[in-house]
Amino acid sequence: MLVGPSAFLQWLKQKAGHVSLRTVLIVPLITQVVTTVGLVGYFSYYNAQQAVNDLASQLRNELTARIDQRLQIYIKTPHAINRLNADALAQDEIDFVYGEGVNQFLQQIKITPYVNGVYCGEERTGSFIGVSRSPQGSYYQLMISNASTNYQMQLYSLDVRAERMYFLKELKPFDPRIRPWYRAAKSVGQATWSEVYLDFTTKLPTLTASIPSYSRNGNSFLGVCGADVLLSEELRQFLKRLEIGNSGQAFIMERSGKLVSSSTDDPLTVTNGDRLNASESRNILVQETAQYLQQHYGELRNIRFYQHFNFKIKDERHFVEVLPFKDGRGLDWLIVLVVPEDDFMGRIHANNRTTFLLCIVAIIITTILGLITARWISFPISRLSQASQAIAHGDFNQSIPPENIKELRILSQSFKTMNRQLQEYFTALEKTNEELEKRVEERTYELRYEKEKSEQLLLNILPKAIADQLKTGETTIASAMEEVTILFADIVGFTPLSAKVPPIQLVGLLNKLFSSFDHLAEQYKLEKIKTIGDAYMVVGGLPLPQEDHAEAIAEMALEMQAVMDNFQAETILGESEDCERFQIRIGINTGSVVAGVIGIKKFIYDLWGDAVNIASRMESSGEPGRIQVTEATYERLKDNYYLEFRGMTSVKGRGKMKTYWLIGKKDKII
Repeated sequence: MLVGPSAFLQWLKQKAGHVSLRTVLIVPLITQVVTTVGLVGYFSYYNAQQAVNDLASQLRNELTARIDQRLQIYIKTPHAINRLNADALAQDEIDFVYGEGVNQFLQQIKITPYVNGVYCGEERTGSFIGVSRSPQGSYYQLMISNASTNYQMQLYSLDVRAERMYFLKELKPFDPRIRPWYRAAKSVGQATWSEVYLDFTTKLPTLTASIPSYSRNGNSFLGVCGADVLLSEELRQFLKRLEIGNSGQAFIMERSGKLVSSSTDDPLTVTNGDRLNASESRNILVQETAQYLQQHYGELRNIRFYQHFNFKIKDERHFVEVLPFKDGRGLDWLIVLVVPEDDFMGRIHANNRTTFLLCIVAIIITTILGLITARWISFPISRLSQASQAIAHGDFNQSIPPENIKELRILSQSFKTMNRQLQEYFTALEKTNEELEKRVEERTYELRYEKEKSEQLLLNILPKAIADQLKTGETTIASAMEEVTILFADIVGFTPLSAKVPPIQLVGLLNKLFSSFDHLAEQYKLEKIKTIGDAYMVVGGLPLPQEDHAEAIAEMALEMQAVMDNFQAETILGESEDCERFQIRIGINTGSVVAGVIGIKKFIYDLWGDAVNIASRMESSGEPGRIQVTEATYERLKDNYYLEFRGMTSVKGRGKMKTYWLIGKKDKII
């Protein structure tokens, strides 16, 4: 039982004259240490538990959002491929007889690893043509069925140019018009999904995305284009890479309870060829969670909104997040995240054990030091007390040895000497205090100056909002921005120049040029992301939202062209060399990105997302001295800027895209 200060004083009064100095010194010291350690340990545990619970909730929300975002990307690509092929079918660019134009199918399937087949079926004759991966995935094959094959499905291997190499085999008669994917798209008249089924070649769960194609005037139904999507290891590996505590699991299932994918090693099919139910999973977390959802909600179709709750598995509490996933084209899945409470609280329990042991050690050490200190202080005083008692009894022949404690030495001197010494000590103490205050002031100024330098250096590397987050101790910094505008710029002619001039002069020119760009970014409140060689990347609209991010990027791009006019190659080559004029090639795109800080050393604030890749492609596919923008950026700028339609530009990895040249602002003379 802890002894409070008032209780100790009351006890001391009762025992007056019988309590030793050693007891008076040790008991309060140990009481204060035990009380302080106990309170600090308790509040530390309570606050840590609250903080971990809040962090765990945020982490689970972020993980389900990441899975949702990944699925959105996963399912949008096949429909994008189908739209391109349906347009090609409407424009009569697909030859169902000789297979001309299947190179488009081949390129689409190459860049999309989870798409197993791309094809189109014709309504008028029932012809069919497509490209698929071989069952082993080692080559690509042409699938064709038409009048010349007597509507038998024939397979040919393809080379890299999408030309037939050799005949593989002939399958049974094939009429696409009676296939479920064809009928579904024709029935609904828009893009749709099939049910999940086992592909007859890969034996893997597969979805088919299909879309109807109509004539240019929209009056005539021409056929259906489709794409087979494998629920392959790519989606499973993405779920596995998520840091879901130490043993948490994520899985996706249909409303019927069938697994679509999971972070476990469970096969998606069972031995008889049927798909695996989540409630039959070998993983206890997936199995118990699926069973709980079915028991608690009756049917999984009753889960219409985001749900979060906790339940117990073998007396251990688990946190669960359930997020319905729909795409408006027939998909209706559930994203489920389950994490054991111990994954978050395990570290706290370990810390509590460590804290308890440290408290015991601290109390033991404090007690030992208290005993030593009490004896060191009380023993000389006891000798002085004995000597004073002897003198009181008339024994003046007392020899008091010199003590190491200053106060005890003072007691053996006269009041006159004590007074003189006290005056000297006070004078020396004031002088010492003045010197200490002066040194503290100097040191405080130095520390403040160094802190300002460090903060300025950090702001030169990261945006202020991100730097503030890092200073508060956040380790994972990432955010999704719905709309930003990204600019990529590349200096044309700089690489050949690097072979003609010394490196130090080359770096000096780059520094001068990029410093001008940095001033422009600061002027228009934009965020410079990085430079790679003679390439420059800047973004508008993050880390803090900016309403006019597209206009600010456009202004900077036009200013960058003006800056380039002041930089001539003769500034380095000299008048005796051939003069070269630098030109800058700029690409701009507007879209959504994910931004965050990478690594734990040498921080870098970077962007990810399809919008970043497209902006880079706008720069690389542009022309020197011109600014190429996407259709998304065009829509933001068309009211206030002059833009010229370039046409359907071939963009690597994206196919044909509408692009525009940014000429200038409408309120300026062009």
